[in-house]
Amino acid sequence: MEAQDVKRIYVEKRPGFNIEAQGLFNDLKENLGVKGLESLRIINRYDISGITTEECVQSRNIIFAEPPLDWVYDEH
Repeated sequence: MEAQDVKRIYVEKRPGFNIEAQGLFNDLKENLGVKGLESLRIINRYDISGITTEECVQSRNIIFAEPPLDWVYDEH
């Protein structure tokens, strides 16, 4: 069995578009009383296999992220 090449990318909403993170932050602070919480980020991780590096690069800003709304990080 041969090992597959897994490409990993991380996608995070830019400030102003991170509504889910803001909601979770407020919920944790107000409803659960987590007093020391100063900020919260939600970063989605995608593990991609079965495609070429070129296909991964082409798909990252079409399938996995929206460039005006998201920051995309690659794992090297």
